[in-house]
Amino acid sequence: MPRRSALSATTLAAVLLMAGCGGGGSDGAGESAPTAEESASVSGSDAPSPSPEAGDRPAGAPQDASRKSGEGRWTGASAAPVLKDVQVSGHDAYDRISFEFADGVPGYFAEYVDTLRHGGLGKEVRITGEHRLKIVFVGVTPRSTFEGREGTSAIREIRDLGVFEGEMGVGIGVDPEGDGRAGFRVKAEENRIVVDIAHGRASPPD
Repeated sequence: MPRRSALSATTLAAVLLMAGCGGGGSDGAGESAPTAEESASVSGSDAPSPSPEAGDRPAGAPQDASRKSGEGRWTGASAAPVLKDVQVSGHDAYDRISFEFADGVPGYFAEYVDTLRHGGLGKEVRITGEHRLKIVFVGVTPRSTFEGREGTSAIREIRDLGVFEGEMGVGIGVDPEGDGRAGFRVKAEENRIVVDIAHGRASPPD
């Protein structure tokens, strides 16, 4: 009897010792995994901020001064596009002219010219600025017109050159920094045509 009791006590001590060792190991294994919310919070702090949409990024100055053209898009059932408004805005590296239309946008071509002339009368139109950029809107109603206006340091003046046989001419006096013609770009949207004109000359000079 005493021997059996001693054996039982020894066996019990061994079991408790093993349980104690196992308990130490189970502390690490038993730690609860982070929840999805906690994981998202941690990873979100290190993740880079989402990139802005392309339309939100400021575009650089246009560098090309060559002739540009584009096709029109009519949204009216029967009426050709009509010019409703002209707006000028300044930006860091370029200035912008927005031509707002109703019933779509006309076709266009834009280029630098030596002399600006009125479309119907053919007479020369003088304009402020070292260089003369001419835009012709193709396929507009005779009601398309606007009052001449001053612009910015780069876009000195904007003049209506009249409508003749569905084509409306617009003269822009450009005075860039340095020598040479300023780069420009033209973009047609749903109901407007945007012209961006750089503050400096085109690179390389044309």
